[in-house]
Amino acid sequence: MFEELTEMHGYLYKLVHARSPEDTPGMKVDNNNHLMLLVFSDKQKITIERKPYHVGPHKVILLPAGLWIEDESESMGSLALEFVMLEETQANHYAPVSLSQVIEVELSPFPSLYQSVLDIRTKWSGERVDQLKAQHMFLELLIMIMENAAEKPHTEHERLVKQTVEYIHHHYHRNISREHLAERAGLSSNYFTRIFKRQLGKSPMSYLSAVRLNHAKQELLLTKDSFRTIAQRIGYADEFYFSRKFRMMTGMSPSMYVKQMKKADKIVSLHHHLTGHLLALGIEPYAAIVNSYYPIALHNTIEIGHFRPDLDKLASVNPDVIFTCDIYDEETSAKAKMFEHITQTISIPFYDDWRTQFCKIATATGKDKEAGLWLERYQAKSLSVRTSIKPYVEGKTALIIGLGNGILCLFGQRNVGAVVYDDLGLKPPSGLGSIPLYREIAYEDIFDYDPDIIFLTSFRNDGSQQTKTAIRQTLNQWYRDPRWKSKRAVRNQEVYSLLESQHLYTMYTAYSHDLLLDRLHDLLVSDLSKEWT
Repeated sequence: MFEELTEMHGYLYKLVHARSPEDTPGMKVDNNNHLMLLVFSDKQKITIERKPYHVGPHKVILLPAGLWIEDESESMGSLALEFVMLEETQANHYAPVSLSQVIEVELSPFPSLYQSVLDIRTKWSGERVDQLKAQHMFLELLIMIMENAAEKPHTEHERLVKQTVEYIHHHYHRNISREHLAERAGLSSNYFTRIFKRQLGKSPMSYLSAVRLNHAKQELLLTKDSFRTIAQRIGYADEFYFSRKFRMMTGMSPSMYVKQMKKADKIVSLHHHLTGHLLALGIEPYAAIVNSYYPIALHNTIEIGHFRPDLDKLASVNPDVIFTCDIYDEETSAKAKMFEHITQTISIPFYDDWRTQFCKIATATGKDKEAGLWLERYQAKSLSVRTSIKPYVEGKTALIIGLGNGILCLFGQRNVGAVVYDDLGLKPPSGLGSIPLYREIAYEDIFDYDPDIIFLTSFRNDGSQQTKTAIRQTLNQWYRDPRWKSKRAVRNQEVYSLLESQHLYTMYTAYSHDLLLDRLHDLLVSDLSKEWT
């Protein structure tokens, strides 16, 4: 492979097309053209001449002329650049030349790679001057790929750079120098800088500055701390130096940046509970993850994914700011590295209390006053509901059971529990112990508890018919089980259902908790949902 790549150094190249494979899921490369396929998804499925290729992120595939290729991915995971490769046959005379085989190149992560390829595709569809720029960018990309493949770092070097990156992310607030990082790696400063830049596309100190800048942006938007405090927190002793550094890297002062971001119109939410917080603040997201899992009314929101963000859709809406969390599933984690290259991304800590999350989003969007008034109203409402239900629940224990597709759980202090146990003051049954979030259980485990009240709610309910059927089967199994019938809550007809709206009430969000207060009031002071017993 490396030999053929080395031979390519002597050829001339011309970009002839740029596209996403989704534009044409199956296509035959022209007999004179080659295809450069750049892969960014973790689970990309590609078929070349009926031969399957299962490839991971940061992979480049160079295809000889005339091959048939199919992209089987469900969402955007690759971009394709079609090009001609020319060989000088005699003075000033050139003829097309073809590769003899498919070449796969594993790239070291380049943070700007995805955006660079997107820019090439965008410029290629523009005016002639933009197409000329696309040609230039394509050649730079090709050179970078060849250099990266020819000088593939040793595994030990990759390990050292990875350790350095982890060290920077954990200790960015300290006084760190290039010499200190090189010494930790056991290499000379110059050599260490070369291998670091080869893998990440920037020097160690540039990487450190980028990490500090990202944390500074988060601090500026999510807190009301002074520039001096923020500067010291991210590793700069002098707030004036911090301001100069910030302006140099962003083109604006910290204060101007904050002012601009608080006026952002195109707000994107990548998590349902963040969408709920935004709605409670009176903000409908410009774009968001949308599915029946969280059945809320979004009239003007653009869908950029059903359960995970689609990078192509996300980039196409040209957002001003992206709200996300610091915890992802495995598939989204690979995409998360790209979010910051699309636009400013604000990460809300997943395990923060919901009120803290709500206030941070309010600060970032300039809605502090609205958040304060909302929380005052919510507090008054929760006290009113607590008083209204007291005659019906005083001295009673409550158990919150989540039902899904073949899975069960008991909810703790978050989600529904935040309202039931914290705001309304009901007590968990004896033996439940501490459950911070939820605890998955087996069918038999449910009979270990004998609460006065049982709430039935959704757990990982995607709204599919399969899940609905599975939940109904579990309920029917309980109703036929003598142990269920003997439970105090069942005998006293105090089993209440929140299942009809999937996760409308179970999301750990201001919007859902407000709705849940009303729903619990209706259930506990009336005879609603007694049929579930």
